[in-house]
Amino acid sequence: MSVDWRVRLRRVWAGVCLVFVAAACGGGDLSLSEYNAQGGAVSATMEARIATLDTEWDAQTSTVEGARTYWDRRLTARVEALEGFRALDPPDVVANLHGTGLDLFIKLVAAEEDLAVRVASFESVTEPGQWWATAEGMAALDVQHDIDAFCQVFQSVYDATIERAVVSDLLWIPADMKEIVQIDLGCGE
Repeated sequence: MSVDWRVRLRRVWAGVCLVFVAAACGGGDLSLSEYNAQGGAVSATMEARIATLDTEWDAQTSTVEGARTYWDRRLTARVEALEGFRALDPPDVVANLHGTGLDLFIKLVAAEEDLAVRVASFESVTEPGQWWATAEGMAALDVQHDIDAFCQVFQSVYDATIERAVVSDLLWIPADMKEIVQIDLGCGE
């Protein structure tokens, strides 16, 4: 089960990151591609930190103190990513999506904070499956599911830019409407 939740979590984070990348294109001076690059960097840093934490957890003997440390560090990675996403200045085309993505990410951070409190209350810790089987864990997974669904919406924004290729040579089309961004956000299901 530990592999299952990690795969799902990575998909969720990929979706969240992409949402924030697209959202960065709303109103700011960044192009959709530039926002994607900046948001992707924030997301990649967070994902790498969490992957390292997962590897460290798997390499140690499970203890409640170890679980507390894991969740403290995981939440730090999430909060720092949230600040990075908030700092992005999205273009108008995705400004609303950016706001929705931020709201979902804030909910995920709050749900994982609740889960961290629950894990800290355990008398013994066996595996991450024990964490996710709690009411708090299920609530966090529900938010991840919402993020997966939102990621699909965000992916459609990128996919729609590919259809612009047929008009990209027309001189009278504004530059921001000619931008083509081909990316697979890796959204969960």
